[in-house]
Amino acid sequence: MEFSPIPFYIVSALVIICAIAMIYFKELIYSALSMVACFMAIAGIYILLNAELVAGAQVLIYVAAISILVIFAIMLTRHRKGDFWLFFHRQSVVTLPFVVVAGIVLTVVLATAAYDSSEEALNPPDEEMARLLFQDYSFPFEVLSLVLLVAIMGAILLAMRERRR
Repeated sequence: MEFSPIPFYIVSALVIICAIAMIYFKELIYSALSMVACFMAIAGIYILLNAELVAGAQVLIYVAAISILVIFAIMLTRHRKGDFWLFFHRQSVVTLPFVVVAGIVLTVVLATAAYDSSEEALNPPDEEMARLLFQDYSFPFEVLSLVLLVAIMGAILLAMRERRR
């Protein structure tokens, strides 16, 4: 499939809109649902870039697992609203100059970079990616699953502790 910039720009704008909405919603569940939409749009970008396996992993890991975990934590802790200024207070004044400088540097680097788009992207086949994941990197894959299991157990323990109060 040939790359077309117009759908890429549309889906990229959707990612940015969902990310901004995730920050500005006061209801935490709406922020979590906006995060799900953002993750789905990122999977759409991967599909537009002919990386179907990465898009599938994005949907399975982030949309399914991480989003469900976040929504589960919101429902267990019974925190429904988060004030906007809870997240943006004194650190904003310190952080703003760094963000502006990083944005300027990123813009200059991207504007002056020489891109050679004449070659086709080298995407390994799905079988090669699966072999790498389940043979060469099977131990880190299992360690990651244990870390996720510990995170779920910690969320359950925190919810049980809060319920006793």
